[in-house]
Amino acid sequence: MKTCFRPADLAAFLSALFLWAGQPVAFAAESADGRPKPFPKDSPEHQALTAASPYLGNDAFTLRNDYWTGAVTTDAGTAVRLQFFKGNVYRLFLGASPPKLPEGARLHLHIFNDQSEEVISASSPAGQPAVVLNFEKVRKTGQYLVLMRIEPRPGPAAPVAVPSVLFYGWE
Repeated sequence: MKTCFRPADLAAFLSALFLWAGQPVAFAAESADGRPKPFPKDSPEHQALTAASPYLGNDAFTLRNDYWTGAVTTDAGTAVRLQFFKGNVYRLFLGASPPKLPEGARLHLHIFNDQSEEVISASSPAGQPAVVLNFEKVRKTGQYLVLMRIEPRPGPAAPVAVPSVLFYGWE
């Protein structure tokens, strides 16, 4: 069974994101003394959860507790299939590790329906380690293909594998 949490559940909310000195700090695990241990600021999880932070205070928004993690290369995208339901609003948060992200690179998210038609996409500004995609027009319940890709700045460059994560939630 997949799990989710709502911001109204304070304990689960704090295990995902803690606001400290006005800066969101994502938690990776518990430390030896049982206190939450934050994700490092240069981690893709920190980037994605920071991008998600404006939505986490909304009781109507549910963020999935599990998420995709892996590497996205600059020469090929990575895809996952997700089930979306008609009538829901989905928000997807792709984060990449800033030290591994090539200078000036852009993150892209694309969603394709079961007929391989692109239904929506979003791109980050150059050099930003996270992108948010708001999928507000789910017209049909079904499986959708989510393509994550990293576009390096123009010019010659060797392919790079960038540690990345994809969180998503719905209202």
